[in-house]
Amino acid sequence: MGIVAGGIGAELFERDEEMKILMDGLAAAQRREGGVVLIGGGPGVGKTALLDVFLRRAADAGAQVFSASGSVSVTGHELAVIKELFLGPEEEETVRAATRSSEGVAEFEDRLFAAMHRETRRRPVVIAVDDVQLADAASLRCLLYLVRRLRTAPVMMVLSESTGPHALPPAFHAELLRHPQARQLRLLPLSRDGVADVIQHHVDTDETSELVADFHAVSGGNPLLVHALLADSRDARRLDPRQPSRAVASTAFTKAALAWAYRDEAELFDVTCGFAILGESATPALVACLVGRGADAVKQVMTALDTAGLLEGGAFRDDAVGKAILEHADAVTKANLRRRAALLLHDDGAPATVVAHHLLAASVTEPWAGRTLLTAAEKAMEEGREELSLDCLRLAGQSARTERERAAVVMARVKIGWQIDPRLVAPWLDALVGALDEGHLKGGDAAWVVKHLAWHGRFGAAGEVLAALSAKPYAGDPRVEDELLVVRHWLRQTCPAVDTNAPGTATRSLRREPQPRHVSPSSYAVELLGTVLAEGPQDHTVAMAEEILRGCRYNETNVEALEAALLTLLYADRPDRALFWCDVLLQQAGAPATGTVVAILSGVRAEVALRQGMLPAAEGFARGALSAISLPGWGVAIGAPLSALVMATTVSGKSGVAGAWLNQSVPEGMFETRHGLLYTHARGHYHLAVDRPAAALEDFLTCGGLAAEWGMDTPTFLPWRTSAAQAHLALGNPREARALVREQLARPGGSTSWARGVSLRLLAATSELDQRPALLRESINLLEAGGSQVELIRALADRSQALHALGAPAKARMVARHARAVADNCGADPLFRRLFRDEVHEGDSGSEGVEGEGEGSSSLTAAERRVTALAAVGHSNREIGRKLFITKSTVEQHLTRVYRKLGVRSRAELSDLFVGTNMGTGAERLARTS
Repeated sequence: MGIVAGGIGAELFERDEEMKILMDGLAAAQRREGGVVLIGGGPGVGKTALLDVFLRRAADAGAQVFSASGSVSVTGHELAVIKELFLGPEEEETVRAATRSSEGVAEFEDRLFAAMHRETRRRPVVIAVDDVQLADAASLRCLLYLVRRLRTAPVMMVLSESTGPHALPPAFHAELLRHPQARQLRLLPLSRDGVADVIQHHVDTDETSELVADFHAVSGGNPLLVHALLADSRDARRLDPRQPSRAVASTAFTKAALAWAYRDEAELFDVTCGFAILGESATPALVACLVGRGADAVKQVMTALDTAGLLEGGAFRDDAVGKAILEHADAVTKANLRRRAALLLHDDGAPATVVAHHLLAASVTEPWAGRTLLTAAEKAMEEGREELSLDCLRLAGQSARTERERAAVVMARVKIGWQIDPRLVAPWLDALVGALDEGHLKGGDAAWVVKHLAWHGRFGAAGEVLAALSAKPYAGDPRVEDELLVVRHWLRQTCPAVDTNAPGTATRSLRREPQPRHVSPSSYAVELLGTVLAEGPQDHTVAMAEEILRGCRYNETNVEALEAALLTLLYADRPDRALFWCDVLLQQAGAPATGTVVAILSGVRAEVALRQGMLPAAEGFARGALSAISLPGWGVAIGAPLSALVMATTVSGKSGVAGAWLNQSVPEGMFETRHGLLYTHARGHYHLAVDRPAAALEDFLTCGGLAAEWGMDTPTFLPWRTSAAQAHLALGNPREARALVREQLARPGGSTSWARGVSLRLLAATSELDQRPALLRESINLLEAGGSQVELIRALADRSQALHALGAPAKARMVARHARAVADNCGADPLFRRLFRDEVHEGDSGSEGVEGEGEGSSSLTAAERRVTALAAVGHSNREIGRKLFITKSTVEQHLTRVYRKLGVRSRAELSDLFVGTNMGTGAERLARTS
């Protein structure tokens, strides 16, 4: 596969028509009908190659060939081209003497034509001048003299002219084209088919189509560059045969670019460099200002590049072309061009990232560049170009002249570094605090210093900054106060000790008279989260959280607002809505899934999946959150994704994995945050799973004490009471467990589907055996309506055990089948096998266990299922017969068989058997549609 090693031929492609015109001209000359052909085109399109091949064929046909080339280096020398065409060194003095006067020039031209006429007596003559636009004026006069006498002479003249800043005089063009046998050819770049013809003998046939598109995109069909790409690609393939076939622009390509850009024409090279430097920003006016050339010269070069197939939309069609050109410019020249380009684009109002590109390339620190670089850094971060953002910040730091400018750079480093990975922020925190102390931070930037300090566990410094923001120079600044309001709310829901311990600031904002102020989505969202944590779920908080999220977009809204609104939905017992918005935002984030915002959103998504009992998803998103940024970068917030990961792996039966994550070092300050509560709660469940109920109880009670102290004691956020009840049950303390469960039922949020469902399951565990089925039945209904799949499996397991104990094995097996379906749906097979160990064992041995097919609903016929479904939801035999179009007697016969198969004796037992099962749900659907 790939590019085949071998030579690259010099044959012509897509030039058959042009060659035919030239050969027709030669045939006419052989008939003593002289003519002239002017070949035009952009640089590198193959004019010289076409001319060379034609001259060889003319010579082979018996013609006398005279050839020469124009050049800037000889433009000022009289008759330089004519000498190259016809004369030897020994005749130069004769020519010099003959051309000292106009009479001598005329005599010389007559002698020249007479000599040529004598030559044509033996054979036709072909006169060829390549790059005729660079010929000296005297040579052009002689050529026109000959053209006027070609009509009946066996002489063919072929001239090639390259489009560019040097052009033939209009009078020469007019005189030339007045000849009756004059033809003008315009060579164009190769088409895709032409490029395919060039490379098809050098690549494997199954890769030709892909390579043709690649080669044509880079070269624009310019034959010189196509051959150079082929040579480079062949060499690259030879060095590394495993390399995929593609257009490689290397040494040959660079030399080819120089060959057409530096054709002894300084304007061509200079202007081409200007286009290469400016790239997509290039306009004729900007290029002219950049390289100090006239607008006309720039337009001519632009035309030349366009006809050569190298421009697209006013810029090089591929970066490889511009890069190859600039490799021939020295470093000082390139740096000067970059500096001038930056200033021109800055003054022209170009985007900051475009200007920054030139500043970085030249490594210049202009006085005006600082603000532009900071703007570019911020914009690059929004576009996901992290490296460009950091490079802009580094150069901005070098260009800062005043303390205020240096403070602005530090703040930008902190803002952008935090978005990439908060670990990058830590080295700049002291400088940030220093800038704050000196009064060099502006507006809202000052308030967010508190958050960055708290995030990294520097709670003491955060408290001091809170106090400092109440004094000069920030006191009374509305921008500081608006942002400080958001920060303080964030602190109360995240690191409550920082805000309450800040000297002299605890109630300052509350004591002031209400005044109109700007309220941002972040402010609304963090206030809503605080309300839910303190007061439990309320309908208006859910509505407001959704309203905030509808107006938010990834990368356009502070992550504090996004996180708070999502957690408000989750802790208001609406994980379905939190799931929807999480997925919307993460989809907007796109790939790669890295950065602080992605990390935080993934952490929330893991918590949502955990609340729903979707264990594989919870583990996957938690791992994604931890890999999106470094572990140190998480700061005190690492407790949130770690808690989700530990809980998911613990419930999945991966206690070894959970223990390994718990052994990870975490910041001590984490335990003074909301994230620390989640972490300690997850650790408690790990202790339960590994049979350490006393350690688990200590963790749960610690969570409870801190949650109450911080005003976050709602079961929809942290159900520590039911968790502690499980630990008490494991320790043999049912009375203590029952008391905690009743407390949780009475708490704000304790009546939600999820919280009440979990509470009733544990209440059943502390109740008499005959009371348990009813409590568990209600628990199952609640958890099916809006609870966790994992908690539903646990409730089903408890109900199955209770039914077994009460002597109803058929009902127990039906419940176990329901649990099996739930476990399959949420990826909780290890939990199912652990809770239904006896049923799984019976099923594996082929008896009537959970996996068996001998009894239960799976043994019913389709007709029996339809009758059973309607009977289970309370329809009479007559109603069932009418709905199913069968007789009442047939209904009674079906029910008799169903009772026998399922081991029940009445409609009440039948209804109780199917409550909370898949068949029960099907019964409801059938009743509605029948």
